[in-house]
Amino acid sequence: MRTDNIFDKYAKQILIVPSLVILIILIMYPTVYLLRMSFSSYDLTSGNPPAFNRIDNLNILIKDKYFWQSMINTILISISAVMVEFILGLSLALIVSGIKKSIFFKTIFIISMMIPPIVIGLNFKLIYDQFGPLNGIFKMLGFSEVGWLTSPGMARISIIMADVWQWTPFMFIIILAGLQSVPDEYYDTAKVDGVGGIKMFLFVTWPMILPSITLAVALRFIEALKLFDIILMITFGGPSGATETLSLYIYRTAFRFGDLGYASFMAFTMLILLSIVITLFLRFVGLRKRLEW
Repeated sequence: MRTDNIFDKYAKQILIVPSLVILIILIMYPTVYLLRMSFSSYDLTSGNPPAFNRIDNLNILIKDKYFWQSMINTILISISAVMVEFILGLSLALIVSGIKKSIFFKTIFIISMMIPPIVIGLNFKLIYDQFGPLNGIFKMLGFSEVGWLTSPGMARISIIMADVWQWTPFMFIIILAGLQSVPDEYYDTAKVDGVGGIKMFLFVTWPMILPSITLAVALRFIEALKLFDIILMITFGGPSGATETLSLYIYRTAFRFGDLGYASFMAFTMLILLSIVITLFLRFVGLRKRLEW
């Protein structure tokens, strides 16, 4: 009985501790190893073991224009993609929320989320090809061909379009859940007071779904900053590095050029910078307060 009482009293801690220990090991060991490699010179092609080099990698990073360009590309592509996804997701949610039996539309919209990014990247690469279906449609309509993957500006737009196609349903589902959770009493009261149309959305709907919107945008922005698979398949960072993100540049440095030490330092720097950006973003939007509210 004493043993049973102890277990009942500390059941939550006893059940959580094993999973917590495993999680800490899986997170801490790679992080500590990454930090150790960040201050080492390790060329995979030489066959020599890692050698401590103090802050040599930092000096290389400061002068590395490709690193800073890839960071700018990451921010531009992420912000643009998330903004478009938010606008489309909100629009679709507002439309579908007015349909009583919307299960069909929900199922159709989330199909793209189930497809692996590698497959999506391959499909869009074929779509953007000079002789692909997209340019074929343009020709049928009397327009000239578009170099989707040959000019820096169009290449960025092409990546954004592919990301928007896959992840707009994510925004749609979360915002739709927020819309459907708004009590009907609020709308009835607003109608009695003579509120309708745009004012109904601005003063009733928008404040109520703002926590859902904030959560959706925050989660999607965090994922967009790590964009890798689609770019790898569609442009591989080209043309002229216009679509090369931090994740892709780190991958190229480590496994194409064999400089694992410098790639580890960039990865650790990316971890710190993204943590700062995400923290500032969450503070700016007040995610914790909105979710509590």
